[in-house]
Amino acid sequence: MTTESVNPPKRFKYNATLAIVVAMVAGYIVGVIGGESLSQIQFIGDVFFRLVQMGIVPFVMCTIIEAVGGLTARDLSGIGVKGIAWFAGSSILAASCGVAAATIFQPGAGLADAALVQEATYDASSTTAVTVQDTITNFFSSNIVSSMGAGAMVPCIVFSIALGLAISWWRSNHEGEPCPVFDFIAQFGELLLVVIRGVMTIAPIGIFCYVSSMVGQLGPEVLIPLLKYLLVLGGTVFAFLVLWIIVVCVRCSLSPAVLIRHIWRMSFMAIATISSAVTLPVEMDDAKNKIGVREDIADLVLPLGMPLNSNGASIHLAVTAITIAQIYGMTFGGLDFVFLTVISTLLSLANAVAPGADIVSLTMIVPQLGLPLSSIGIFAGLTYPVGAIRTILNVDSDVFCAMMVAAGEKDGIDRDVFYGKKALEK
Repeated sequence: MTTESVNPPKRFKYNATLAIVVAMVAGYIVGVIGGESLSQIQFIGDVFFRLVQMGIVPFVMCTIIEAVGGLTARDLSGIGVKGIAWFAGSSILAASCGVAAATIFQPGAGLADAALVQEATYDASSTTAVTVQDTITNFFSSNIVSSMGAGAMVPCIVFSIALGLAISWWRSNHEGEPCPVFDFIAQFGELLLVVIRGVMTIAPIGIFCYVSSMVGQLGPEVLIPLLKYLLVLGGTVFAFLVLWIIVVCVRCSLSPAVLIRHIWRMSFMAIATISSAVTLPVEMDDAKNKIGVREDIADLVLPLGMPLNSNGASIHLAVTAITIAQIYGMTFGGLDFVFLTVISTLLSLANAVAPGADIVSLTMIVPQLGLPLSSIGIFAGLTYPVGAIRTILNVDSDVFCAMMVAAGEKDGIDRDVFYGKKALEK
């Protein structure tokens, strides 16, 4: 018997996470070397994002409808209310941290005479001032089909919850009878997930093209003047992420090192794609199969968290607003800070879940604070670095909220899954 027959050579196993990391790093390097000429390949990255996003809205809706429709009213009130409470609390705290960090470190100080600020322009004709009342009104759709086409997640989620509640009520009053609509939605959601996973196999190619083109177009003339702003924003997000990990691990009595290892894949996906929507399928898979969050909790809380729990967006809006105020010599008082915290939290709910969401967010908050719309042009070139910074917290905080909800439920977190015991048994 030969050695080869006893110890057959190991087959190469494709590691999707490693491939994405390599693509992202290679994209940075090639972008720095290639410069603006790489803008010609950005369309490949855009096509990749569109392929994923074409199924995200119906996938999220199917997941929420199935999760809500499969729960009793008692279960739904417990899990859903707890999840929303954690969303609200964490987003308010995140905005407060952003206000405090920007006030202390003053990232906008001394930038008034920078060429980037002097030359900043923004076409205000395409932007109308958005009030708080408008934001809340837009949470509700007059036409769900048009909301789905526009990718407006909050109205779609409101509709999904309403339909899910109707299905839950129907099932409770027709026990033992099959619900064709519920079964169809569940199966349709599974098929959409198959499509999304298929598209994700080409993620390294799309991410490489997108990152290299964005870095190539960015250039040092944009990055260097705003380096302090990026450091303050990134430092605040990192500190808040560390705080989250400590709180979650203490509440759930789990190992921080193991938790960090389990959120590694979704975190890299968030940084690479700068999209909570694109990261959602990976996030849900890791939450259930690596962290051990109970399936019904993950299926309800995580899709809800995508638009309703944007900790990173709250910090970004608060830090950027104060940075703009500092650039133009405007000062905020005590009540102004309170208003900024509240408005940053509210507008994070209307946050877009696709690349470029940072500019969309700024068009909403800048008019609210009486700041010049032209200031948005200062940050127009920072879409990728800002998106990467805020998206990692947006994604990870959704999982942390689900874990906090699960900690209060019976068998909410499977510790055998978390510590890899079930994987070893298999």
